[in-house]
Amino acid sequence: MHPWQTPLALGCFFLGLLTVVQFRTQQREGFPLSSYRSSELVQMIRELEKERTNLRQELSHLRGQMAGYEKAALQGANLKKELSSQMMTARLQAGLLAVKGPGLIVTLNDSPKRPKTGEDPYFFLVHDVDIQQISTELWAAGAEAVAVNDQRLVATTPIRCVGPTILINTVRLVPPYIITAIGDPSALETALKMRGGILDSLAPSILNGVEVRLEKRKEVLLSAYKGSLLFRYAKPVKEGED
Repeated sequence: MHPWQTPLALGCFFLGLLTVVQFRTQQREGFPLSSYRSSELVQMIRELEKERTNLRQELSHLRGQMAGYEKAALQGANLKKELSSQMMTARLQAGLLAVKGPGLIVTLNDSPKRPKTGEDPYFFLVHDVDIQQISTELWAAGAEAVAVNDQRLVATTPIRCVGPTILINTVRLVPPYIITAIGDPSALETALKMRGGILDSLAPSILNGVEVRLEKRKEVLLSAYKGSLLFRYAKPVKEGED
């Protein structure tokens, strides 16, 4: 017998032994489901299908909730955008925002001349009523924003004479008075130059050297109103109240 035959024989013996043990184990245990009856397997399948159906329904419900949340978020974003737009419009109309656009610049300045004896000094100066009338004409001609010497005119802006100065928004102004208006430049200019209008009423002052100069611009810039907006007496009326 050759030396290599003994190990080979032992290897074949153990290999055969392992094969017999594995075969008997499979006969005894079989496959995991082989011990179940067909009725039990059918029941298990039904339960798994039921669980799958429940999971699908839950998934569908969760997707519906997610869609509802997304819709609510979108509506909230749209509402926020609409409120922001309305607030911006209100601030614009109230003069609380700086604005720019085409417009007209009106420059008024006192006469460099001194009245002679017997001449009325009134017609050598620019007065608060002149600024009021010019501003009113500009508003009537479609001006969307007006300022005097960088003082934005709003609904509560007072224009009145205080000694040698003019008070606008509680700020004392001295000549020259520069009235800036945003709107159609040609329409604004025409309104001031119309026959019987403000420039005709200023004719005596213009003859005495009072400067009134009109200048159309493609773009002018107006600062925002910086004064107080506190209302102590006026209160908003609620809907349905008389």
